[in-house]
Amino acid sequence: MKVWDADGTGKIEFSAAKIAQPNLGVIVENRVIQAALLKRIQAFGNVHCSFGLELEQMASFDDHVEVNLSDGSQYKSRLLIGADGANSIVRQKLGIKSKQTSYEQIALVANVKTELPHQFTAWQRFTPTGPVAFLPLPNENLCSVVWSLDQQKADILQTISKKEFANKLQYAFESKLGKVTAVSKHFGFPLVKRHTQSYLEHRVALVGDAAHTIHPLAGQGVNLGFQDVTCLSELISKLYQQQRDFGLKQNLRPFERERKTENLVMQNAMSAFKNLFANQSMPVTLIRNFAMSALDNLPIAKDVLIKKAMGL
Repeated sequence: MKVWDADGTGKIEFSAAKIAQPNLGVIVENRVIQAALLKRIQAFGNVHCSFGLELEQMASFDDHVEVNLSDGSQYKSRLLIGADGANSIVRQKLGIKSKQTSYEQIALVANVKTELPHQFTAWQRFTPTGPVAFLPLPNENLCSVVWSLDQQKADILQTISKKEFANKLQYAFESKLGKVTAVSKHFGFPLVKRHTQSYLEHRVALVGDAAHTIHPLAGQGVNLGFQDVTCLSELISKLYQQQRDFGLKQNLRPFERERKTENLVMQNAMSAFKNLFANQSMPVTLIRNFAMSALDNLPIAKDVLIKKAMGL
């Protein structure tokens, strides 16, 4: 991973080899993850999947929760897990309030072809209006791009052609990988910092974006969601083995305490980074660039940072 500041000489690089790992991360298309999960679920033989349906109603009782779907079907369970994204219907129906703040930015995403190979490296340039990241795909000349921009600039870029977008992207990226050609149409989504007041209600738990959203500048959103799932799964397994009710709110408190703290720390760190690189004052710029280059020469500190990001 190579990161640098557009307003100076500050840069930092991370290497998987330095921490004895095969890689620092993996870029996987969402549909591929979904297909793999579905294949795994079907292997159990005792899991029923429904698609294209909406949650109409839900109600919690002493020993179970009931949900009614848009096709008229009803399900009962000791625990309902809301993993239905940033606009979670489960969260809304429960009336769980969220503290949310707009980053006043839009993330533009697209797949692009680069003239030079990406070297299986994630590249990110921080600019005053937001970071632009080129993330390597299996083909050595294809990258997934995430370009976070102040809303006014992003609104303009959303209306231009693929060719114009590729040219502006290449300029913003300093042509690090040569000529850029758009492979897919670019589209944007607003960036919002969101954190629910509670991850738990009676026989309901929220995970992932349903409970928290974060700025994508470090690519930690989905990782935090995976960590939520791991933590909750391990606790459910432990409660089941102990023959304790894994749907009771009080029994799931360890999950909420652990994940709420970890997620809040990461959220605040990403907000601080976003504000730090948006500050264009000369003193801040000089200190920022010095700090990046200094950290790049502190291998132990870099190892701590990257292991934290990887959840090791």
